[in-house]
Amino acid sequence: MPIFKIMKNWRKVNLGKIKYHYELYLEDRNCFKYPVKGLNKYSVDVFNLIKINRLFKETNKLHVGCGFTKIKGFINIDAFKTDATDFVCYIQDLPKYIRSNSVKLIYASHIIEHFSRKDSIEVLKMFYDFLTLGGELRISVPDLLRLSEIVKYDNLEFQDMDLAQGILLGGQDTRYNYHKSIYWYSLMKKILLSIGFKVVSEFPGFPHFLGDVQDAASMAKVNQVHISLNVKAVK
Repeated sequence: MPIFKIMKNWRKVNLGKIKYHYELYLEDRNCFKYPVKGLNKYSVDVFNLIKINRLFKETNKLHVGCGFTKIKGFINIDAFKTDATDFVCYIQDLPKYIRSNSVKLIYASHIIEHFSRKDSIEVLKMFYDFLTLGGELRISVPDLLRLSEIVKYDNLEFQDMDLAQGILLGGQDTRYNYHKSIYWYSLMKKILLSIGFKVVSEFPGFPHFLGDVQDAASMAKVNQVHISLNVKAVK
């Protein structure tokens, strides 16, 4: 083989490796890591800090990713302002405003799956740090095992198939509404225990602590079968 062809192929291989490692670097740089490095007083919005301190005087329960569902007795938090939102904040910015060991209960319904496998664990670590000793984390995520059983039905209508796919992969109607991770109980339990939670269990499909609020996500059904994994973890 002529020497110029060998050199040409060699350069292609090495340039490919450089691009590959550069992509890995970008992916890692954009990951959410907790505790957040470089957090300082200049990155904190003073008005948001005043607002969250006022809200904490009324309750130390958080509803993270509230969307359009407002729960009484909770600080309802979302990245977008809706009629239900008490505090507008990206989830990765919460450490700027919420102190460690200050929250009694965190409820997050169909939020964790929107993060990558790595980032979702970092978010759960952050929730753990926010909680007081004996505090509870209650999360709802799509349940891979239940969805797998549901789609086995031969008589499943197309709209139910479409709904099951949307629950698994996200509604995909906005750039934020995509799912990047999936869970089932044994996996979620191992993750939560590895983070430091002492007791992990499933709680009933209807979260009684919500009072009269109907959380459409955690209560969703396909073919009369609940599709959500509802987990309680105690610090």
